[in-house]
Amino acid sequence: MIEHFSTRDVARRERLAYWNSVASGRSAGLMIDSSNREFLGQLGCWTLGNLTIFKARAESSIVSRSARYHGEERLLVHLQTLGLSEQRQSGRECLLRPGDLSICTTAAPMRMEVASHEMMVVDVARHELERRVPQLDLHIGSPTPGNSPTVHSFHQLALALWREAKSRAVAPDPSWAEGAETLMLDLLGLALRSAVRGGPNVDGRGLARVKAIVEARLGDPELDTESIAREVGISPRTIQTWFAAESTTLRAYILDRRMERALEILAADRAPNITVIALELGFNDPAYFARCFRKRHGFSPREGRQIARA
Repeated sequence: MIEHFSTRDVARRERLAYWNSVASGRSAGLMIDSSNREFLGQLGCWTLGNLTIFKARAESSIVSRSARYHGEERLLVHLQTLGLSEQRQSGRECLLRPGDLSICTTAAPMRMEVASHEMMVVDVARHELERRVPQLDLHIGSPTPGNSPTVHSFHQLALALWREAKSRAVAPDPSWAEGAETLMLDLLGLALRSAVRGGPNVDGRGLARVKAIVEARLGDPELDTESIAREVGISPRTIQTWFAAESTTLRAYILDRRMERALEILAADRAPNITVIALELGFNDPAYFARCFRKRHGFSPREGRQIARA
């Protein structure tokens, strides 16, 4: 049922090399680096239908994975049981505490710094989660807190199935394995769908606050992601995630709102000249403002004034 590997029965100076051979043999592209050549680690490996489930306990180390450019893309679901892990992939960083969950893809390099830890990893085909989780990419590289009821339930299910596998002397009935696999994937999908991606954006309130700040500061030439993030008290990456969910960026949203406001000003009875409007909307270069306006509306600001008044 479960394959077991341990460095304890290996010569002290050969332990890290052995651990790497086991890791890369069971999960392609995986490499572990440690300053301790007498490395201590234990690994269990179990195949459940189309899932591969690992349970590892090891010393502090740096775990890296090279991108896999051939074959089907796989996703690696990390369930932190003990210790801490700092994970980096595709420009996203997350800290995993006991109970937390994260997802990495085999299609991009990954790096993880781990303290002495215990972790479960579920290797699953991407298409299995894609049909269960809308906008799946928002979850890759982002932590899902373990205090979520559904994440806690998924973790408990994974541990319970692992204990069941350890107690069996023979492989389970195929129908049991299929049912257990479906249950795990459905519960994982529910946990991810229930998670609030991007921090405190509950019910869109975080995004609404960012948009309100944009409206209040349209005339500020220093208006950007970093300054808004400081004002709200969140990370720039969080804001990027919120706008990515709307298929845009904060920069594009700011420019769009400035162009809309410019048209409103031009329609006023006593609208100021074009240069003044540009400066009022945070543009230091009136010519650049005019180019952006034409690109957005299809006509120049001066033509816009005539059209709006007509």
